[in-house]
Amino acid sequence: MENSCGTTKANVFETTEVNGIPVYYGAGVNPVNSPAQFFVAWGKGVLASGLIHTFNSQSEEQGALWFIDEDEAEAQYNRIQKLLAGLA
Repeated sequence: MENSCGTTKANVFETTEVNGIPVYYGAGVNPVNSPAQFFVAWGKGVLASGLIHTFNSQSEEQGALWFIDEDEAEAQYNRIQKLLAGLA
């Protein structure tokens, strides 16, 4: 499998589904010129063939956010789940 430009292989640590929307927490190869390696992603199709975009993007339906700090990424994973559940 070849990585298309702007994507990296996603190593997913945890996955949940909130109101039919998948939410992922994991790590990937550092995006170019960035020390970030942990990500939180949500939405159908955000992980295409095990690949994730190496840049931050977000909307209500789909997004991917990159973090340097693992604890910050895990906190955002929990926050996104609450937002999608309507609890935040």
